[in-house]
Amino acid sequence: MKNAEIRSARSKDIPQIGTVGLASWKRGIGPFVPQISHDSIDEATFSDFASACLDQIVVAVKEERILGFTATEHGDNYITDLWIDPDYESSGLGTALVTEAERRIAARGYHTAEIAVLAQNERALSLYRHLNYEELGQITKFDENLKCEVTSIRLRKHLRFFAEEIA
Repeated sequence: MKNAEIRSARSKDIPQIGTVGLASWKRGIGPFVPQISHDSIDEATFSDFASACLDQIVVAVKEERILGFTATEHGDNYITDLWIDPDYESSGLGTALVTEAERRIAARGYHTAEIAVLAQNERALSLYRHLNYEELGQITKFDENLKCEVTSIRLRKHLRFFAEEIA
């Protein structure tokens, strides 16, 4: 999306991160998990997450409104989160946020970026395939946050740029 600023998250963004995260979760993950998962996920889930790893979150902002965010929760090469306000899906924000996450991952010295996507989430899988991520395989395991078993597809992308090129 043109005119959206891609920047590091700030503490004032945390409430909006909670709102966007939940709305995006309900659209992208909610249809594929049981009610018990819905009962355990709310805005505070995302706000608390943002508070815990704010320095690892990148947001897309337009006129002070958070439109989406991505995170590498542990500061490594694993993209743990990508959430886009449902009103702004298919606007290029996902691509812009992932590209910035990849840039930051490369700046840390990594040559690959990785992510896991719920196997049923075709929209997300389509985005990552479009961005040249390759499937590494599937894993089924119990997810503590969702309180159910989920099957995820793990993906990896070899980054074409390196830390010294973007420093």
